[in-house]
Amino acid sequence: MTECLLLPIMRTDAGIFQVGGRVKYNVAQLLKGPPGLTRHYEMTEEIESLDEGIKATSPLAGPVNFTRTPDGILATGKFRVRVDLECVRCLRNFVSEVGVELEEEFRPTVDVVSGKSLPIPDGWERANLIDASHTIDLTEVLRQNLLVALPTYPHCRPDCAGLCPQCGKDLNEGPCDCTPPLDPRLSVLASLLKVKEGEE
Repeated sequence: MTECLLLPIMRTDAGIFQVGGRVKYNVAQLLKGPPGLTRHYEMTEEIESLDEGIKATSPLAGPVNFTRTPDGILATGKFRVRVDLECVRCLRNFVSEVGVELEEEFRPTVDVVSGKSLPIPDGWERANLIDASHTIDLTEVLRQNLLVALPTYPHCRPDCAGLCPQCGKDLNEGPCDCTPPLDPRLSVLASLLKVKEGEE
């Protein structure tokens, strides 16, 4: 049974909730089960507010699994989302589909049966902790994994011609009237030719 504590709450799929723009899942029943117990869901999440560096044009969608481990819950999933990117060659915006993989373990902070606080391993990320209400917040790990999945040097297409370095025209629209710059490796030869012409 799923529970959420914050408002506003929007249910997206069975077990998965968006709570005030955050994606949360209550794992109380899963924590009571034996290691290996798994719950499977199909996620479809609107992520416009996930990060200012991510301009999503479609929901983040794909299957997610929560598996009980001896120490907590393992969340795994593979998602697809369409994002708006800027081409590094021509500086035009374009939309591209990005694949995001999730494989994160979450540790409980409170024993689900006794209600007693549990020790947190040194160096364990706050984003990977299950809160006192036995709820996993996927928001931060999804944000981090999506940022890593974004291309470092996005291109609108493999053969993008880019901009003219002299006049700035988009060469995908056709050639410009600029004279091609002289190859720096030939500059010495050009200087010698000028000197020779002057002597003549």
